[in-house]
Amino acid sequence: MELLKDKHCANCGNQLYGFICHECGQKQVSERWSTPILVQQFIHQITNIERGFVFTIKELFKSPGRLIHNYWKGITVIYYNPFRYLLIWTAINLLITFWLGIDDMLQASMEPDFIEEQLGAEKMESADQQFDSWMNILVLLLIPIISVVTKWMFKNAKKNYAEHLILNSYIFGHQALITSITQFIFYFLPGLFSIYIVFNFAIGWIYNSYIFYNTFNEKIGTVVLKALVIGILGMLAFFVLVVIFSGMALLLS
Repeated sequence: MELLKDKHCANCGNQLYGFICHECGQKQVSERWSTPILVQQFIHQITNIERGFVFTIKELFKSPGRLIHNYWKGITVIYYNPFRYLLIWTAINLLITFWLGIDDMLQASMEPDFIEEQLGAEKMESADQQFDSWMNILVLLLIPIISVVTKWMFKNAKKNYAEHLILNSYIFGHQALITSITQFIFYFLPGLFSIYIVFNFAIGWIYNSYIFYNTFNEKIGTVVLKALVIGILGMLAFFVLVVIFSGMALLLS
């Protein structure tokens, strides 16, 4: 990543005496984000302690557009890395789901399907356990797909694929945080499991609309419609991945 020649820090504005700001620690960069740079950052950040976790949570609720634009511009030191943010909240969400028994409660609310009747409950349970262990991988595979969609839907913003990976990593991570909270609603009110999928889709649609409106210079109606299309395409991609992973789980069980 090429270093800036600017004499002032992009983050805090202080006079620079080197390539890294002595006041805030921000590394000065000039190139736009690219996929090779993201891979390098991912490997580095996943193995290092990062600051700004609570601040990032607050900003993604309060001013997500500001956070995204700052990160795109290279102001990164005050924010939690998007990939670590995604992995941490996805892991926490899965732990809460298993701890509360949400998956078992959801399956109990459904009638046994044809596949379960043919294979038997024991084999299906074994396959479910194998599938659950792959959930983190499934989410990670979904983000590159959604990033293609958001890049196309918001092409007027002229952001590259790597920048959309950053955007969607923050979105998925924060939605995992929100879902971690809403899981308790279904735990204490199990009668609501009939609307579990619809409820979570609606929450995702609302938050996507909010962050897209804060990030891209488009009318609210247009953003809401695009967020709906992105949500539907994302759900279709998710179901395709679920079918693939479920088939693999059945073969290995």
